[in-house]
Amino acid sequence: MLFAFALIAASVNAHALVRDGRNFLGTNMRPDVVANTLMNVEEEWRAQAAIFSQCNSTGYDGVGIVHCQDAPNSFGKSCGTVVSAIVQGSDGDRNVAKEYMSDVCSQASVTGWHKQHCLSLAQAVSTLMSADSYSNRNGFDSTKVCTGFWADFVQEEQKRLEEERLEREAAEKKAAEEEKIAKEAAEKRAQEEAAEQVRKAAEEAKAEEARKEVERVAQQKAEAEAKAKEAGDRLAQKKAEAEAMAKAAQQKIDEAKQAEMEHKEAVAHLTEKSNTTVETAKQAETEPKTDAQAAVVPEVNGNKTAEVSNKTVAINATAAIVVNQTAESNKTSA
Repeated sequence: MLFAFALIAASVNAHALVRDGRNFLGTNMRPDVVANTLMNVEEEWRAQAAIFSQCNSTGYDGVGIVHCQDAPNSFGKSCGTVVSAIVQGSDGDRNVAKEYMSDVCSQASVTGWHKQHCLSLAQAVSTLMSADSYSNRNGFDSTKVCTGFWADFVQEEQKRLEEERLEREAAEKKAAEEEKIAKEAAEKRAQEEAAEQVRKAAEEAKAEEARKEVERVAQQKAEAEAKAKEAGDRLAQKKAEAEAMAKAAQQKIDEAKQAEMEHKEAVAHLTEKSNTTVETAKQAETEPKTDAQAAVVPEVNGNKTAEVSNKTVAINATAAIVVNQTAESNKTSA
């Protein structure tokens, strides 16, 4: 649709130049107005050349709307109309046409490629016009001018399209490289983040293990202290018991010693009394005794001695039991 509109617009603008050939170069068609009209026509010619250059091998444009050959045909008609307007407007006079087109192409609004094509068109028309004004008015062949002009447009468009293609490919390549770099950077960041997460996880696991180890050691220490305290309490208790038993044993020993001393004193006393009795008996031997007196003295002495001896043995046995218990308690505490 855009291509068809361009063809129609080019034809309309070209015909505007030749409504009246003489007015084209007269005061009614000022060079600035002609310059603007000619630039619009050149825009349409360029669009036609671009569409033609983009045509594929099937002979249709990229969307299959317009046949590619319509572009050069439309350009030929439009260009022929413009060239005829220039020739007829100058009344076939080559110098007049050249001078007026120079004024048109020198307008301030005509710049860049528009100025270049304007000058090229003026030069082509001036070159092909002969010195015979009549011949130019009635037999000028605009096809030669338009054919070369079309070739220039197509070549320029192909060059422009090639440059755009190269720029596009370069941009795509750059974009692909940037995307690759960005992807690699993203992958690298992801790997670094993953490594950082692994490192943090390892550090957290290590810290957790250390915390558990500290708790375990603290628990073991607490248990050991509790056991030590319990053992210390038992040892103190056993020691206290042993000391009590030792004290009791010492008391029993002291009692045994006291009993032994009493025994010795008793024995000594008995011995003394026995000696005294013996002396008395010896004295009494010289004197007559009754049977009852002779029996009383040995019995009394024998009973007293047996009583003291039995008491000493009992005390010694008790002391031995206490000593054994004390030793056994000390052994258990150790």
